[in-house]
Amino acid sequence: MDESQLPEPVLSGCSSAAELTFDRATGVVEQVFETLQGITRARAHMRQFKALYSPGDNTHQATYKPLVKQILEEIFRPDRADTLDIEYMSGGLTELLKTGFSMFMKVSRPHPSDHPLLILFLVGGVTASEIRIIKETISMHKPSYQVSSICI
Repeated sequence: MDESQLPEPVLSGCSSAAELTFDRATGVVEQVFETLQGITRARAHMRQFKALYSPGDNTHQATYKPLVKQILEEIFRPDRADTLDIEYMSGGLTELLKTGFSMFMKVSRPHPSDHPLLILFLVGGVTASEIRIIKETISMHKPSYQVSSICI
């Protein structure tokens, strides 16, 4: 195998194990944990979608529910209550006035499942398993949807 076929060094910047030193490895681990802490800070303002993992107890096993699945289940929930972490952004002056009056009167905001087309844009990429979850969940509820992402 020649050098053009070697994979790029992913995190450490080392192309072989001989180049990897303790200091470099420590730096990479610190970088990974800084990234994870940044993700935690980004999700700190969420009220409903804070946890992906729920630990088990004596009678129930631990479960993992991806964020995409949580959001889609919330959008298609039958009781259609207002979603805490999904906000409606009004488009015009009329909508803005309605939103302002909603503080005084019971004016309901549109629900994401009210529209005939669901557009789902995933920032930061999407995995194959998330695509499968999206397809399975949306196809049961909506005949028309568009899923876009930065990368796969």
